[in-house]
Amino acid sequence: MVESVLSKKPLVKRKNSKQNTMQQRSILLFNSSIKSEKTRKHYIMFVDEFKDHFIIKSYDKLVAIEPKKLQEMLETFVMYQNTNQHSLSYINAKLSALKLFFGMNDVVSLNWIKLRKMLPEKMKLTGDKPYKTKDIQLILKNTANLKFKCLIHFMAASGVRIGSFETMKLKHLEDMPNNCKSVLVYDDDKSEYYTFIHHEAVEALDQYLAYRTRLGEKITPDSWVIPSTSDSNKPVTTASITTQMNRYARQNLIQNKKRGRYEIQACHGFRKRFDTILKSNYNVNINLAEKMMGHSTSIPLDNVYFKPAIEQLFDEYQKAIPELIIDDKYRLQQKLKEKDEKINELNQKDKEIDYLKNTMLEIKNNMLELQNRIKS
Repeated sequence: MVESVLSKKPLVKRKNSKQNTMQQRSILLFNSSIKSEKTRKHYIMFVDEFKDHFIIKSYDKLVAIEPKKLQEMLETFVMYQNTNQHSLSYINAKLSALKLFFGMNDVVSLNWIKLRKMLPEKMKLTGDKPYKTKDIQLILKNTANLKFKCLIHFMAASGVRIGSFETMKLKHLEDMPNNCKSVLVYDDDKSEYYTFIHHEAVEALDQYLAYRTRLGEKITPDSWVIPSTSDSNKPVTTASITTQMNRYARQNLIQNKKRGRYEIQACHGFRKRFDTILKSNYNVNINLAEKMMGHSTSIPLDNVYFKPAIEQLFDEYQKAIPELIIDDKYRLQQKLKEKDEKINELNQKDKEIDYLKNTMLEIKNNMLELQNRIKS
């Protein structure tokens, strides 16, 4: 009979020979099936949670459990997750990790359909609103930390996920026209994509890099865009960004809370704003906007064959810059610049029209002169 732990919290993981545990055949097979390091880390965490929940000492012992008993354990685990009011997507992710783990170890007689039927109903998402520009202005006004000023500007300008900073180095940024930079996200991964940061975010990055240089850090292309505060040789962690951004957001914004979540997620709110601005601009190609979000497009084959040039993406990005900019001063400068460019473009067209008129008149006069010569 499986021990029921519905009323208890999962036991804390024991610190016994973790390195040896990770060399067990069952976990090695599991790891070999996952290509993304980020996914691997999360999936191992979910399998560990299940293993420790039932006080199983090793991965190999876990896959050796008789399937009928294992099915009961999985059902108990799902019921425990439900009683703790975890979201459907969160429990689903845990089940996906467990299904892959047991599948890679030939435990194939488990009833996953039954387990999926036990999941909670999908609830309307909360905490999915974007930041308003004035919200970000308020946070920046009350933030003296150059590191987090840079982070805020970078996320708002590029729409990157916070996890991307764990692999992002300065060599992944390249100069673009108008003092912008391209950003290669998840380099050398199947999910890699390009986005950009505009001149306002570039200025915040330059100020942060200058500050790091003053502190004695040697900045090279292999330097992290956002390093750990305690060790510049390591990247900032997702947990660290989340903790700090939650603190800044909660201190500066008044928000309603629904089902345990605020209306605006402290970090994801920047990405949501980026997505909303690009897709609300009817001049921006929506498929290229999806590419700059690292999303798949609505046309399946496009995801395989449609690889737009970075220049194409940048052309679309520039159309959204006026709305992506945070500081009103920069936004006004950008609009004045665009107005001047439009005036110059119109002046150039007027010159071209005048040139064509003069050319046509010259041709007409030459024709008349030729006709007169023929008559005479």
